[in-house]
Amino acid sequence: MAYEVLARKWRPQQFQDVVGQEHVIQTLSRAIQTGRVAHAYLFVGPRGTGKTTTARLLAKALNCMKRGKSPDPCDDCDSCREIVAGNSLDVIEIDGASNNNVEQVRELRDNVRYAPARGPCKIYIIDEVHMLSPGAFNALLKTLEEPPAHVKFLLATTDVHKVPATILSRCQRFDLRRIGLKEIVGRLREIAVAEKWKVSEAALLAIARGAEGGLRDAESALDQIVSFQGEKIEEADVLGVFGLVSWTTLDRLATAVLKGDSAVALKIVAELDEGGRDLQRLVQELLGHFRNVLVWKHAPELADSFDLTAAQLDGLKAQAALADGEKLLRVVEILTEAASQARFALSRRTVVEVALLKAARAATVVSLDELIAQIQNGSADEDAPASSAVSPSSPARAAAPPPPASKGHSPKDELAHLKSRWPSLLAVIGETAQLAAPLLKEAEPLRVEGEHVTLGFDPEFGEHLKRVDTTRTRMAIEKAIGHELKRPIGVKFVLEDRPQAEVDAETRAETPPPAKPAAAGPKAPKGAAAKRNLAEDPIVKKTMEEFGGELFDIRE
Repeated sequence: MAYEVLARKWRPQQFQDVVGQEHVIQTLSRAIQTGRVAHAYLFVGPRGTGKTTTARLLAKALNCMKRGKSPDPCDDCDSCREIVAGNSLDVIEIDGASNNNVEQVRELRDNVRYAPARGPCKIYIIDEVHMLSPGAFNALLKTLEEPPAHVKFLLATTDVHKVPATILSRCQRFDLRRIGLKEIVGRLREIAVAEKWKVSEAALLAIARGAEGGLRDAESALDQIVSFQGEKIEEADVLGVFGLVSWTTLDRLATAVLKGDSAVALKIVAELDEGGRDLQRLVQELLGHFRNVLVWKHAPELADSFDLTAAQLDGLKAQAALADGEKLLRVVEILTEAASQARFALSRRTVVEVALLKAARAATVVSLDELIAQIQNGSADEDAPASSAVSPSSPARAAAPPPPASKGHSPKDELAHLKSRWPSLLAVIGETAQLAAPLLKEAEPLRVEGEHVTLGFDPEFGEHLKRVDTTRTRMAIEKAIGHELKRPIGVKFVLEDRPQAEVDAETRAETPPPAKPAAAGPKAPKGAAAKRNLAEDPIVKKTMEEFGGELFDIRE
């Protein structure tokens, strides 16, 4: 007897043997039992998911002579055996790619009027129906919509977008999904046991990963591995033949990226390239792995959809703890771009290595949000130590701002604290009132009176007062100042009416005395005090310390 490949030998002959398409099988079984079988069905899905198999099963069930009330065909009657052998006169299979012109469809249309030779139905199975020409589709329209009572059309396609809407509207459509990893492994295990082959679980998992949701591809791969290696198969045999990467290696590579260990990542890529592994496939699998990590980070309840073993899921959880969601999202974006580039690159190894270097940096670099949080926490917790650590030769640094105000502080202390924190408060206010923040640079806190803070504008900038005195701006200012003083607070806007002697006295107190007498020198500009306050702001100081920077200039 001639050898028969596994994909044909193990083709499902009963509805219950179909793997991973329960929603389709249940609907068809109910339709057969209740007699509600439509005249045309369209099966849509990727390769190797069971489209043609399901169509043949439906044809067998409709023409079975001994079926009775069961939806499954008997496989014993003459009609069932003829359909399995492919020589039934009542079940005609047509390849849409080879019979796509108008004349062939017209011939089909003329033949549908003849009664079936043996069974109750005459069934046309048109595979890859999207390959028909526009003229062929138009010739099929009327017959497909109103065929004779004994005629059934079963269409299958991998590219439903090419099928005209006029055809889709005349069919009941079934979308067959990609078959899950666990379901493919289970089917391969069943085949291996029946054939008396010794195939390890790791090898079955590797074959299923390489099949990408197609059971026929998995069965063909298993057939090829047995021909190459024999009846005892391990994971290394599968990886060597198909150029796949083991889960352990994938896990090591992902961990190296998340830890920022570029040297280990590059070493793993070099080993895989020298071992003949498919680097384009490596990027795709690594992208899928990080996708799982990202999904686990945001929605752990979806872990059941990952098609992973318990040990693999534990490793994924450990990796999710190495980086936050923002960094993982950046890694996924880098790998997505690399997967697209690797398809057309002359040197895929270079593309992969550069992508891993970028991903390792993105996974470990401090984000802006983390930096701001560190600076704010440091400025809140280390105000007093920071002031004592400053060199005594810097008189401005020695005068640290007072701690955040509370109900126990006097209005004078609260006013001093607001003045020292005013540049930082402007940044907070700007997040809500973007247009008003630049105008408030010309204002400063003047008084704290009970439940109100008075903000003064220099008369030169009196028009700014009218523009910031709005409900939105008031709410933003009151929220920022209230958070700083730790109590509800209101805001008043006034034109600054302090005596010039008071302004000069404040200026002399904040700056070293000029070389010439104050009366002879020019009056200090309005923005000078604000610039000095900004230079002495704790957040600015902390930022310079974190990055080792120096302050060159302050500009508005």
